[in-house]
Amino acid sequence: MAGSEAALVLAKAGQRVILYEQKPQYFSGAHKLSGAAELVCSNSFKSLESSQSAGLLKQELLDLGSPLIKLAIENRVPGGKALTVDREKFSAAVTKALQEHPLIELRQERANQLPTTGTVVVASGPLTSDELIQDILKLCRDEGLFFYDATSPVVTLDSLDLKHFFWASRNQEGDDYLNLPLTKEQYTAFRELILSAEKSEGHLPEEKMKFFEGCLPIEVLAERGEQVLSCSAMKPNGFGEHSNRETYAVIQFRREKAAGELLSMVAFQTRMKWGEQERVLKTLPGMAEANFVRFGVMHRNTFINSPLHLNEDLEFKTRPGLFFAGQITGSEGYTEAVASGHYVALRILQKAKLPETSAIQNLVRFVVQSDPRYFQPMNFNFGLLPDVPFTKENPRPQGVSAKVWRGRLKSERALKDLRLWIEQAEGVKKATNA
Repeated sequence: MAGSEAALVLAKAGQRVILYEQKPQYFSGAHKLSGAAELVCSNSFKSLESSQSAGLLKQELLDLGSPLIKLAIENRVPGGKALTVDREKFSAAVTKALQEHPLIELRQERANQLPTTGTVVVASGPLTSDELIQDILKLCRDEGLFFYDATSPVVTLDSLDLKHFFWASRNQEGDDYLNLPLTKEQYTAFRELILSAEKSEGHLPEEKMKFFEGCLPIEVLAERGEQVLSCSAMKPNGFGEHSNRETYAVIQFRREKAAGELLSMVAFQTRMKWGEQERVLKTLPGMAEANFVRFGVMHRNTFINSPLHLNEDLEFKTRPGLFFAGQITGSEGYTEAVASGHYVALRILQKAKLPETSAIQNLVRFVVQSDPRYFQPMNFNFGLLPDVPFTKENPRPQGVSAKVWRGRLKSERALKDLRLWIEQAEGVKKATNA
């Protein structure tokens, strides 16, 4: 997705591009089609409505002239308000556009090493070949490339009933963490629900599921004994006056540093299926109305620690001219991959920085400004955008929830600012041509 988008945007601007696509010579374990831009997990780019976070991201791309989103719409199949496509027709259309563009040389072969000269975009996805991974590791010179078996759910702060929680940091001053105390009865019931919940299998059928001891899913911990969770991921000690005799376990929530009012569940990596996660987690005190912007994901995923290695252009900090885009950067989702590819092309073309209120700019900010100690992939959501306070000029209508109305305001502001940016860019272009 990201590589195809970047190539087409750059070529449209008059740049010559050599694009490496390993198919049909080589296939990963998850790909089947011979062409580019294959949708693997589903055939949906999610909502087209700009009042939804996924829709806003697509509308911004459409305003910018995204080749792939345009082709997706042209190859759309019925799917309600979502942009669902015919996978084969979409991939064929993208491949045709790449092959027929006079400034793009499509080389259908595997790139096992990073080119050492020129401007380079790495958009090799979450199933990057072992050879290329090793070459990237040499460049990172650390554990900058990560394999995660599971990720933790992320919830919005305003959807929690805070009377059940307290703010504090374990064994230190400060209130950086939101904490949910549980009695022994609540803990026991919660553990039983975890054990009985339906779990996801490995991404590749033939691949044995292996877990890192330092990053174990909560199901594995729960299976090891009745008190294992309360002595590890949910240990209750270190909170001083906030703890009492009834506190048997504590679940911690950590703010996403670059992601507004979003909280990730600390040490809650899980392979429960999404519906099961929602069912189980909403039984916890104060979480009956919890809004999850990301559920825990159990899959084989490869991405670099972008906050350590990439600047705000998605360019490698110690190697100018080397850019990364797509899921290998830690963005998650089809539209997000397209957005990062488009963004990298704009940066290579030295276009002005996108508005600070835009979805694309804040998606990039999440990727490069998150805490590198806890960095994990995430889809774009309204929680990444700067807040819009309710005022007399934009009062919340009766019957519309604060969450929905705030999302609409953020979306309207983002599109207004981006369209002004586009007008100014077009004005500069016309003046330059004149």
